[in-house]
Amino acid sequence: MLFSRNFRWFLAFSLLLWGFLAHAEGIDIQNAEVQWIDSTNVSLTTNFTINLTAALKEAVERGIPLTFGLDFSLTQPRWYWFNRQTLTWHQERRLSFNPLTRVYRYSIGGLYLNFSSLDEALQALETVRAVPVHSQIPLGKGEQYLARLHIELDTSYLPKPFQLDALYSDDWTLTSPHREWIFAP
Repeated sequence: MLFSRNFRWFLAFSLLLWGFLAHAEGIDIQNAEVQWIDSTNVSLTTNFTINLTAALKEAVERGIPLTFGLDFSLTQPRWYWFNRQTLTWHQERRLSFNPLTRVYRYSIGGLYLNFSSLDEALQALETVRAVPVHSQIPLGKGEQYLARLHIELDTSYLPKPFQLDALYSDDWTLTSPHREWIFAP
């Protein structure tokens, strides 16, 4: 009987510790907001936190760039047919380090910012402020849309040996849960 009680305490402590460690590394979306601009344009503002694993920090410090994919979509729920995808948007954000100059670089496309520390570069990477997003299908004022946001490390941009490591190791997998909310312009 004593063994089973101690075992239960050990199991509860292990699950608590595992839950804490599981949230220590990864991507958490803090907040997300969509603002109406006009019938074909909205702006996205979000903040998220990226907690790099030890393997990813070491890879960055050795000069391997990390590319994060930011995906946003608006879906119009319909009761009479399938839901209509009104907007899909993808942005790639890249974090790199030059060991010779000791400079961290955060870039989106051809635009980049240089930082002296990894924390400063991550802070810039984690912030999206009023980014305009264009919709091919006009959005109706007063209608409701399901907004969905997701961020993940895109391992397809890693060098091939690291892509193989990413297949078999959770150290190279960094993703956020899908964040969903209702948007009504």
